[in-house]
Amino acid sequence: MIKEENQKNSPTIEEEKTVELPASDFFKINFICFLVPLYVCLGLFLIFEYCFINVFSIQSLIHFLILPGFLFFLYYIYLILLIEFTALWTRRWNKKSAPQQGVFARVLDDINSPEGKLIKYYHKRGFIIKYPMWITSKSPFPWLVNRVLRRISHNKIGQNVIYCDAYVGLEFTDIGDNVFIYPSSGLSSHAVNTIFGKITMLEIKLGKNTTIYPGDIVGPNAITEDNNVIYPNTVLHKNWRGKPEKNYYQGSPGRPIEKRNLKDEDI
Repeated sequence: MIKEENQKNSPTIEEEKTVELPASDFFKINFICFLVPLYVCLGLFLIFEYCFINVFSIQSLIHFLILPGFLFFLYYIYLILLIEFTALWTRRWNKKSAPQQGVFARVLDDINSPEGKLIKYYHKRGFIIKYPMWITSKSPFPWLVNRVLRRISHNKIGQNVIYCDAYVGLEFTDIGDNVFIYPSSGLSSHAVNTIFGKITMLEIKLGKNTTIYPGDIVGPNAITEDNNVIYPNTVLHKNWRGKPEKNYYQGSPGRPIEKRNLKDEDI
């Protein structure tokens, strides 16, 4: 009796909600965005072999000498085509549901409602950008990561921005010139507030010459000023702001600190 009474008085456990990509979208994305550029590069390879090597009767030794360089070039062409095809696909989605900033209800079971539609295409964009992000970051051309963020998603990436092996902000980032982001740090312009059933999507702004050290976390609507240095394992939480004329920060949340002068320290 006590067990039954406790079950009646206990709060009901909500059914876990998951996000799944429809199978039709999965195959269309993989075929059009990821495989078509591969077929184009395969066609270029066949043209190279049969219309250049054979027509001009290139000797085998010269053929094997130039083949690695040509394959390297095709790899670069594949990445560029992959980025452009993916960007074209996301622009089609953006016409159906333009990306928006704000705090929205995380609606997963009614995709026809305005917020349900927004969340649906938000998850689709998050899916389609991951493969280009991964393959460019692991390629011999890691600077193409910035091209992915500019072309596929709505990010403003300045000149000489260097992402090391970090968790990049996929959407809504405004990064100034000469920003350096160390490995194992992370930027996230969205935050899921599951306790309230909300999702926050707000732009991150990093001023010029900002340095993000390893282990740093930058949340939605966090803003750094020019020349800010965020030391390791610092959290710039949602809506974080620094202090006027303070450039060095550390802690959770990030608080201003004085730069240590090594000349004054005992070694």
